[in-house]
This record gives sequence, structure tokens and C-alpha cells, in this order.
Amino acid sequence: MKVTGSVSSFWNLIFFFVLFATNGLGQVSYREAVSRYYQHAIEAARAAQWADYHSRKAWQNPWQQDLVALAWQWKAYETQQRQWAAYYQQFTNQQSAMHSQPPASTPQPQAIGGGQPPIVMRGSQAYGHVSLPTALLRMIQAGNALQNKPYILGGGHRQLEDVGYDCSSSVSYLLIKAGLLSQVLNSNRIANYGVSGPGRYVTLWVKPGHHVFITICGLRLDTSGGQVAEGPRWRTTDRSLSGFMPRHPPGL
Repeated sequence: MKVTGSVSSFWNLIFFFVLFATNGLGQVSYREAVSRYYQHAIEAARAAQWADYHSRKAWQNPWQQDLVALAWQWKAYETQQRQWAAYYQQFTNQQSAMHSQPPASTPQPQAIGGGQPPIVMRGSQAYGHVSLPTALLRMIQAGNALQNKPYILGGGHRQLEDVGYDCSSSVSYLLIKAGLLSQVLNSNRIANYGVSGPGRYVTLWVKPGHHVFITICGLRLDTSGGQVAEGPRWRTTDRSLSGFMPRHPPGL
């Protein structure tokens, strides 16, 4: 046990050293460090809820191996976010001791529906917890409105309310309904939308000129992954991200 603890402590020291070297700790203000601490701590709590959700689903459906993989992925993400939170908490505690600043306290995030994930599926419809940002709730409502729409190449591009949609128009539809976009974009233009990288809540997965889909708190709205010529649908199974680049709306 002592050896294990020593090894663990050693790698924790290495982790914090790398963070110090790569993040420019001395360039971060106390206020910014506190803000980052809260962001990572709350994100860790959200990831823990998703890990617990997929673990319970995997236990109920042992034949679905993808659920086990998702549980491990969320657990790894939770660990990463807790390390980041500890990193910034250590810095704020040092600053509070040096400059008489109040130390950062552990945030108490609102429980998601008694341990439930941020989004739940009931039939073909998705429902977001009331604690989610308003823009996300509007996106989820917009996604629900597309569940019976067929796939039509070019559908939804000339007029927002259409009889059918393709991949880029369905993603644009959600963003427009949330007030995050003013016009329908194709996949090439979506590749330049927003900010590069995965978002905290929303990620647009783009393969310019080929395909685009969106995930909201891990739930995927996609025109592929089911029957041939099926339209935009909520997908609860994972898919390969090979060749896709992530983008996200600023702040989300």
C-alpha cells in the first residue's frame, strides 16, 4: 500500500509540474483561477453523473458493450476535470494565503433530476433538465421537432421550416432556433463556425463537404446511423469520429 501511494503521489507531482509548465500559472490572475476552478469542478460533477448513468445502463443491458466504453470514457474525463480543479484550487489557496484573498470553496452543483443525466430520452423525444442553459433547452426542443422529418438532400436550405432536412440543415436548424445562428450553413461553412474544439455542452462534428452532426451533453442528433434515407434523429449509440473536426458555439 505504501509503495502504491508513493507511486500515485509521484505521478500527481509530475501532473502538476506539467500543468505549471504548460499553462503559464504565473500569468493567470486570482479571479481567473477561481473561475477556472469552478468550471472544472462543476464539469467533473457533470461527468460523474454521465459515468454513473452509463454504468447503470451497462448493468441493465450487458450485451451493449458500447455502454461500458462510454462509462469508462466519462470516468476518465471526470478524473481529468478533477485534476484540473485541484490544480487551480491549489493556486487560489496559495494566493489567498499571500494576499488575504478568500479561498475557493468546493461548488455544490445542482443535482440533475435525482442522479439522472442532463438529457433523458422518452420514446423519440429528448428532455433536458431545467438547470441547463436556455439555449440548450431550445436546441433540444428544435431537435424534437425534426424527429419525424425525412432526409432530403438540400432540404431546409431554401426555407427553414421544410418537409425534410439534410445533415447540415438539421444542425443549422438547432442553432438558429437557439439564437446562435442567423442562416442555414452547409458543412463547409459550418467548419468555420464558432470556436475550434469540443464544447462544454455542444459540439459540432464536421467533415467538410461530406457530413456534419451535433452532440448536446453527449446526445447525438444525426442523419446517419439508422435506416437508409432516415432523417435527423436522436442517436443514443456512439459512432466513429475519424475524419471529423470538432467546433462549438462560443460559451457552450
